[in-house]
Amino acid sequence: MSSKLYKQKQIFSLLNSRAFPLEEQIGDKSGDLSSGSHSSERERNPLLHQVYHFHKNVIQNLNAGLLTLDLNGAITFANRGSADLTGYAVKQLLDMKIQKLFSNSEDADKLLTLCAVPGKKIDEWETQFIRKDGHRIEVEISASHLIDTTNNFEGIVVLFRDVTEIHQLQKQVERMERLALLGELSAGIAHEIRNPLAGIKAATQVLEEVSDFDEPQKQLVHRIVREVDKANRLLKEFFKFAKPGKPKLSFHSIETIVESVYLLLAPRFRKSNIEFVEDFPEKMPPIYVDETQIEQVLLNLFLNALDAMDEGGRLTVTTFKESLTDVEQVEHQYVGVKITDTGHGIAEEVKEKIFNPFFTTKQDGLGLGLSICSRLIEENRGRIEVFSTPGEGTCFVVLLPTFQND
Repeated sequence: MSSKLYKQKQIFSLLNSRAFPLEEQIGDKSGDLSSGSHSSERERNPLLHQVYHFHKNVIQNLNAGLLTLDLNGAITFANRGSADLTGYAVKQLLDMKIQKLFSNSEDADKLLTLCAVPGKKIDEWETQFIRKDGHRIEVEISASHLIDTTNNFEGIVVLFRDVTEIHQLQKQVERMERLALLGELSAGIAHEIRNPLAGIKAATQVLEEVSDFDEPQKQLVHRIVREVDKANRLLKEFFKFAKPGKPKLSFHSIETIVESVYLLLAPRFRKSNIEFVEDFPEKMPPIYVDETQIEQVLLNLFLNALDAMDEGGRLTVTTFKESLTDVEQVEHQYVGVKITDTGHGIAEEVKEKIFNPFFTTKQDGLGLGLSICSRLIEENRGRIEVFSTPGEGTCFVVLLPTFQND
């Protein structure tokens, strides 16, 4: 057996020992091994120092946050991953309690209470943390007892990772599945209803031509025709939602698309006393989309913003570049469009539903506008998200691809 392999086996033997008082044997609880007082220890225990650095490198290079807590929730150790995920420096984390990281104090109390029970562990529990910059992130937590060398309970070990993007992708997949199912149902129902409606309208028009109705009767016949036409318009919306049509992809300028949509609505902007602001900091690369479908998406988002600012306000359209990595770790370039209004905002419980088909807060709304937008963006290989604060306004973010391949 080679000396190198023998030395590795010795190291892992020490690592696997439950009662391995590493710091005590090395004589350094701070982790600083560079001082002269430890040079003799380093010479006498080279294997221990290798084990120490192995421990240190593993912990510091974990692709997750690692914290240790005392029984009151005070953070006694934090690795680099926890600093990256929370936005705090390691030194700042060591000066705080874990309760400060939780968006819900009850979840923090739950963690400490459960981990105080002998033998109790927490596996893959999802909650929310608040970063130093105020942003909320979804985290998955695993926690267990911290046992000292004499098997006494002296604290809690917490391992956590950011699952915000996974949550967003799960919601998007669920939304797309609902849209696909409801789209199929809508298409079937619309087809079955459209034929009888055509018969009703044709029969009514024949009656109108051959019968000698008095004025009230004529108004009733006209009313039937109008209601049939209204139902047909609704069915057309269903068909747009159910079968949006295969996009005709080519390269287009996002600035030109935004301009064309604004020109359609410019009179209404002026009438509603709403300022329209274009914030194009630099020329964006062309996007590879169906121009008509993206115009339809922006038109719908602009109209929603106008409805939300019934007392005037400002609509700002900002463009930016964004790079995203797919599941195969291939990086793709997108052009982002932020549409920000100063309207009423959207309540959190409503925001979760606005892309659902047939959900609406408008008295005369069909609840299909944003569903169709979401479907069209998906067909064009893009993404759409919404951020809103009640009383301050709403921001829709649309990402559109600049590349041709799927």
